Amino acid sequence: MLMIARNQLIIACVVLSAFLLGIGYWVIDTLAETPENIIANIDEFASRTQLQSQSIDTVEINIPEGSDVEEIIQILLNAEVINDESRFRILMTFGDFGSQLQAGSYQFKKKMPAAEVLFFLRQGGVTSDLVRIPEGLRLIEVGQLLHDAEVVDIQDWQDTLSQDWLHIALSSKPPESSLLGYLLPASYPFREGTTAEIAIKSMLDAFSEQVSPELMILAGENGMTLHEVVTLASIVEREVVLIEEMPVVASVFINRLEQDILLGADPTVQFAISNADSVEKYGWWKSYLDFDDLEVISPYNTYLNLGLPPGPISNPGIAAIESVIKPAETDYIYFVASPACDGSHLFSASYSGHLRNVDKFKQSSCGALY
Repeated sequence: MLMIARNQLIIACVVLSAFLLGIGYWVIDTLAETPENIIANIDEFASRTQLQSQSIDTVEINIPEGSDVEEIIQILLNAEVINDESRFRILMTFGDFGSQLQAGSYQFKKKMPAAEVLFFLRQGGVTSDLVRIPEGLRLIEVGQLLHDAEVVDIQDWQDTLSQDWLHIALSSKPPESSLLGYLLPASYPFREGTTAEIAIKSMLDAFSEQVSPELMILAGENGMTLHEVVTLASIVEREVVLIEEMPVVASVFINRLEQDILLGADPTVQFAISNADSVEKYGWWKSYLDFDDLEVISPYNTYLNLGLPPGPISNPGIAAIESVIKPAETDYIYFVASPACDGSHLFSASYSGHLRNVDKFKQSSCGALY
């Protein structure tokens, strides 16, 4: 009996030791995000204070004046902003941040890291509504959106776009090209008194912050200028619905470029045919293209011209830009909308496989529209 009790005691000690080691590892891992590291990474967090990615669902919350720490934590939990309450509380305690959290309106991504949420709460919310600039718009569409939001005058917007702009974001832009492709889509805290010049500079600043030197170096190693990256990314942006497919679609276009195959991208034709009559009838992006559209004479028509068009056709988001710089490794040459009708695509490396995928799409409920 004594031997059994002794063995049980040894087992208990081993289990307890393992448990304590696990707790110790968790604490050390958590403390890795303590104030010292927050401060060390403050520049990284600061670059995001003026914009929020549109590729991920966001949630708007309001922290009322006079809210205590417990009330703020509950608001964050209810909105699913934080995904680890314990880690958030530990950072609050070690950083003594409780008195630094500010009331106001905020726009957060769901399930953000605790350290990042704390950073924004210490900076304070925006008092004005954020103006969301979606991905994939033309310059005139962005201007109309800002005009409708009573931020800028549309004529002032057009006049300001035509000025000679000097900005680090435009370092590889040909002189004859417009700013299209370089006004980064995001949510901006534009307020009353924001001018077209301020709005444009804010978007260019956001572009240069998001398109890091590391990304530009990687693009160069891939044999592409930044302008070529933005041009292809603008096509990917218009082609793709599901963000996870962007690197795959980018790989298709890159494979085609490397093999001297026409890109055959519908969005480039939509861009090419957008004269006044077409826009009045179909809007800026005609949904269903016919054979006459595909034969329009334009350097932007990638059904007729090899290689990339002269410049971007829209303003791509950072996800599309990254997908071109870091594409998936595939041998795909073709893609077509999926019969699932959910925005996804079917990909193939051969023309025969592509034709089979096209047949699948045509037999679907969404394919019947074509």
